[in-house]
Amino acid sequence: MASPKRKQDSVEPTVETFNGESHESIKAPTSSTSVDLDDTEPDRKQARATKKFRTNVIAPLEVSQQNRDNFGTATLQRPQRSKRPPERYQDNTVLLKANPRRGQKRPSSAKRKLSQNSTSQKPSTRSTLPKSRNKYGFLLNGKTSTTADDVLDDKKYSCIVSHNVGSDHLDRLAAPQEQDVPLPSTLTPAPAEGGAPPDHDESNPAAPDQKPMAKWAPHTPRDSPKATADDERDIIRTPQWVISQAHEQPAAPLTPTSGPRCNVSKLLLPELSKGDLLRSPPSIVDSEATTVYEDVPEPSIETSELDQLRALAERLTRREVGKSKPCPAGVPEVWADGRQELCETLHYYRAYQSACYSTGGFVRGFMFDKVAHPRDYIDSNVVISRAGGGQMKDKDTGELRMGRDQVEDSVAQNLRNCKNHYNPVVIIAGVDNPHFPSQSPHQYCVMDYFKPTHIWFEKDGKSKIVRYRFEKLNAKKQSWWRPEDSDELVELDSLSPPNKQTCHSCGRPSTQIYLNGWMCLQPSCRNFWKIRNRKQYNEPEQESLIYDPRFLKQKTLWPNDDHEYSLTSNKVELSGHAIPGEDTSQAFWLGSVCPDCGRCNSRLSWMGWQCGNPACSFRKAPPHTLIPALSLREPLWPVTSSYTLSRDIQSPLISVRVTFTHGYRINRYSIPGINGFITHMIANKTVLEEAGGPDSMFEELQQTDIGLRRHPMPNGQLKGANHCRHFTVNYGMPYKFIAATSSHSFDNAARPITATRSRLNWAAQLLHSQEPETTAEPEPSSPGAKDTIPDGEFNEVLALGYFESQKINFHDDGEFGLGPTIATLSLGAPGTMRIRMKSRHYNGVSASGIYDDAPPLPGCRQYEDRAALQPGLEALRRADPKAYTARRKQIPRELGLTGKGNAKEVLSMQLAHGDVVVMHGRDVQRYYEHAVEHAGKLRFALTCRYVDPESLQGADRPGYEVGPDGGGYDGSGLV
Repeated sequence: MASPKRKQDSVEPTVETFNGESHESIKAPTSSTSVDLDDTEPDRKQARATKKFRTNVIAPLEVSQQNRDNFGTATLQRPQRSKRPPERYQDNTVLLKANPRRGQKRPSSAKRKLSQNSTSQKPSTRSTLPKSRNKYGFLLNGKTSTTADDVLDDKKYSCIVSHNVGSDHLDRLAAPQEQDVPLPSTLTPAPAEGGAPPDHDESNPAAPDQKPMAKWAPHTPRDSPKATADDERDIIRTPQWVISQAHEQPAAPLTPTSGPRCNVSKLLLPELSKGDLLRSPPSIVDSEATTVYEDVPEPSIETSELDQLRALAERLTRREVGKSKPCPAGVPEVWADGRQELCETLHYYRAYQSACYSTGGFVRGFMFDKVAHPRDYIDSNVVISRAGGGQMKDKDTGELRMGRDQVEDSVAQNLRNCKNHYNPVVIIAGVDNPHFPSQSPHQYCVMDYFKPTHIWFEKDGKSKIVRYRFEKLNAKKQSWWRPEDSDELVELDSLSPPNKQTCHSCGRPSTQIYLNGWMCLQPSCRNFWKIRNRKQYNEPEQESLIYDPRFLKQKTLWPNDDHEYSLTSNKVELSGHAIPGEDTSQAFWLGSVCPDCGRCNSRLSWMGWQCGNPACSFRKAPPHTLIPALSLREPLWPVTSSYTLSRDIQSPLISVRVTFTHGYRINRYSIPGINGFITHMIANKTVLEEAGGPDSMFEELQQTDIGLRRHPMPNGQLKGANHCRHFTVNYGMPYKFIAATSSHSFDNAARPITATRSRLNWAAQLLHSQEPETTAEPEPSSPGAKDTIPDGEFNEVLALGYFESQKINFHDDGEFGLGPTIATLSLGAPGTMRIRMKSRHYNGVSASGIYDDAPPLPGCRQYEDRAALQPGLEALRRADPKAYTARRKQIPRELGLTGKGNAKEVLSMQLAHGDVVVMHGRDVQRYYEHAVEHAGKLRFALTCRYVDPESLQGADRPGYEVGPDGGGYDGSGLV
């Protein structure tokens, strides 16, 4: 007779492992099916064959939102019981006396008495069970044995449920079992009321006088499915003998999806037999036979698999330090000795300060150097790193520590874009990286292209941090950084997949990263970064965290796996069509990877590249195609014999006076509060095309090597040499400028150099002659500098050359020993000179937070308030210097001044070919700064100054004599 259909929820048991202990949980149901349980003869035979799983028909498992514990885990239910025990147990007076009422915990003394009474006929041989399970919840050792003489306790029985776990699990059940161990079927149904019980199992060594009640009992109305759903806190239990026999079948660790993909024993413990590691999976009934009685010891866990994973993880994460590291198995394809060379050469990494370079919403490359996290990891195929930012120096130790929580910023978002679009990123290793597996042969070495696979949150101390996992794109390619004479411990995709669970608190999945236990990695979850230990969630000891090799060695499939992308950059070649400006484009001044040794080389010479590796002799000097001066004419701004139109822009604070003379439009700009001026002389066609004029000078400079080079400058925090981003050469009196520049005599200089000196001397005298005598007040002299140009002559010319996209940032020309007048001639592509107030004077605060005692200028922050304080501050300085210093510390707080931010530009001058800019007055250089950038293929800027010879140190003085200007240029003849 067929029993009623019972609804079976499709739930999948999962096991959470916390600190070596296993806890079963049941995921929420995904589907429901109806199963007919027919009491047929074949079924009874199958039940006899299993020997151990014969029990009553259980009530249907109704898993709902209410039937869950505090952690969201579905709970099993047992039938509602009345005060009167079931009929089949009424004659069991021993059990009735020993059983406490529902909801009461059995005292240990009562339990001992019950054990003694229940074995009155024959003592029990049940052994004690250790309490540990493996991470899948299966018994691994510690078999239990029970004799049939054990008197059964109705409190000790549990619900055995066969869940619908999907085809992949059913396929696993179909795998061959070990010999003499039958595969348990689903639950054996009870016969109809009044039916005969199944035959006694002769293979069970029960005592002859053992009552069969424990093995089978008729189904009663009080055990109906309806009663099961009435009380969600009652739990059906299985007789003690079922528990013991359920674990007699040997079980082996089972991976979440299938058997192990490689023989881990060969990797770690050769003495273990293959059968110990690759045993057939246990039945699904075994995995779901549970007991919830508190005082019954839990089955033990065989920790061999966990120990093997831990041993493997320790070998994977073991790193030597310093010179004790092994040599690499190969050589890097691309490397660099300095940060600037690296950034100027490689298209995928141009970050001078940060570890990540991203542009256009995508990450291009990462640099992992000295500042590494203790849990960072690098091997032949996998890199794990912390996101940059958020660190501060510890006041006591000076070490960098997290000072704030990290968030998923633009870098993480851009990395997600790479992950979603299958864009690999390049990883570069620095020589000081403590996690690099071998000795780095150079300061910076390019590793390879990697695919970002995981982005998650962790904790470092009390702060939240963002972590990244990268996986080598082309796993078939040999990794040069692998230690020599060593084989890969574990290949990618050779272990089972990592454990992935859904958090019961936030409902979001997280992957298990560490062997210590599964944790929710969602930063907003209340159980974030906590491991469940029994009923408590605690944060792990971070020093004890050890990576799960299954997480390290998993393989993430991409459609472009094993593709080859070039690691070299800028293999520039001319087209062969003699295109003007082709060899001065941006690609031709960027760095280049040496084809012989792989070194990244900046272009330091105007003439071409030279490899900086002493053992390499590679050179490359592309020929230059002349850019005609006529090609510089702008069609939308035509140049005629009339005075050229102005395109300058100034703020309302700046006043302008315009005059026209000798082919120049002269825009004279006055800055309030400044004793000086800035003049822009805009040339017309007559000036440009005069004999030996700007057109001729521009073409001659292209055909003559005047010695332009990129010179070294202070590198600050950058490793390796640092050079200015423009080409310079100095003639006449030495001038250090931003970078130390070698100087040459005017005697052997090219004609454009001497012609520039003569032309700018004439322009400076012209402007001085136009100044009204009433405004020409003498300026206070600084030591080693003169107020006016002696005899109207400059004695120094600094030539600057710019390729496409090169520029010079904000600076001033107020160095010690310079005269008050500076003049510049612009040749070639148009440029833009921008003028702004210096940050110190604009904000009124120095970098150390001290109030700036210089008189405030119009246009600065809180000009009126600062101007009102100035007289009293000057008086205090003369009367009490100590109080004056203290007052300077108070004023920024009173006025709310900070040193952050820059002033807006007050003047922007569009410099065309042949234009001249003259800046006069020391206050211009003291309070203001300027920057120049251009929009074209080639531009020269030739600047003249007066350098007082007495201001130079003995070693800086030239070994030649700087004579007077012999050019004698006079532009007054031009109309």
